[in-house]
Amino acid sequence: MEYVKPLNETDPNAPYINGDASQDMEGSEVPAAAIEHTMREIVNAVTFFLGTVETPLPASGEDLQQLRKAIEKAVTDANADALYRTVSATLGAGFWTTPVAATVAAGNVSFNAALGNRFTLTATEALTITAPDPLPAGGSARLELSIDATGNYSIDFGAGFRVNHGAISSEPNAVNLIHMEFSGAVIDVHITQRKGG
Repeated sequence: MEYVKPLNETDPNAPYINGDASQDMEGSEVPAAAIEHTMREIVNAVTFFLGTVETPLPASGEDLQQLRKAIEKAVTDANADALYRTVSATLGAGFWTTPVAATVAAGNVSFNAALGNRFTLTATEALTITAPDPLPAGGSARLELSIDATGNYSIDFGAGFRVNHGAISSEPNAVNLIHMEFSGAVIDVHITQRKGG
């Protein structure tokens, strides 16, 4: 939809003005397109989002809430371009809602960032947490590292990690929430522990 200027104006962005008889000032002349195009654009949005592409829902003169309903449905269905969902539906609020198990081989912890960004692991031995391969160019991830009932294991980070806050607790039954922010070759780390329970 384009802005339609008042009739007899040369400036394509000329504003509309109200007439004022006391000032001997005429109001803007409104071209038909200014009204028609706006109505058609709104009707098209209503019929598209409240129906389907194959069977659009006709707009109703009785329901003056249809544009609001259409916008709400577009957001809910993720049909708007800015909200279009091109990833798994398990993604919610920037984090996958279903955690992925991290893997351990010879004491090295690894996690595949292509499978998600929430990972879980229970430590039963000394571990070294290694960077994902390939390393994401950006974004965040979280590793929920639980310690078993024995605990007191050495837990270290491999190359590329920079711990900015907190430290891993290896006490028996501790739960560490390790938040990672990927910034090129550096992984900034923030560590907290779950309290109680």
